[in-house]
Amino acid sequence: MADLSNAPKEFLALFKAGKEAAQRGDKPKAHELLRQAIEVDPYHEQAWLWLAAVVETDEDRQVCFENVLELNPQNDVARRQLERIEAKTPIPTLIHDTPQQRRRWVLILAFLIVLILIGAVVIMGLA
Repeated sequence: MADLSNAPKEFLALFKAGKEAAQRGDKPKAHELLRQAIEVDPYHEQAWLWLAAVVETDEDRQVCFENVLELNPQNDVARRQLERIEAKTPIPTLIHDTPQQRRRWVLILAFLIVLILIGAVVIMGLA
């Protein structure tokens, strides 16, 4: 757990207000405040854990838990939660993906095709 005694006052105020909003069940306000706290000082694992509790998607929670583990690889809560998210994340398919995910796949495929074409041109130029 990060030492909060040396944290900037702005971070502490935002973090405290974010925790209180989360405890009241006001997730949108908690999300806003905790995000602001992390912008002030992104090196507090507790802020990332609280943010994970109020974000809306598993993808966002995954980012939060990954950041916790970057800061503290020994954090068992983050590790277990990340394993839980990864266990229930389906293998991506183009059939059930959102339009945004499909665009990402198309860009990845286009990039790979360009790399293959560049490789072919280089090989033919060397032959």
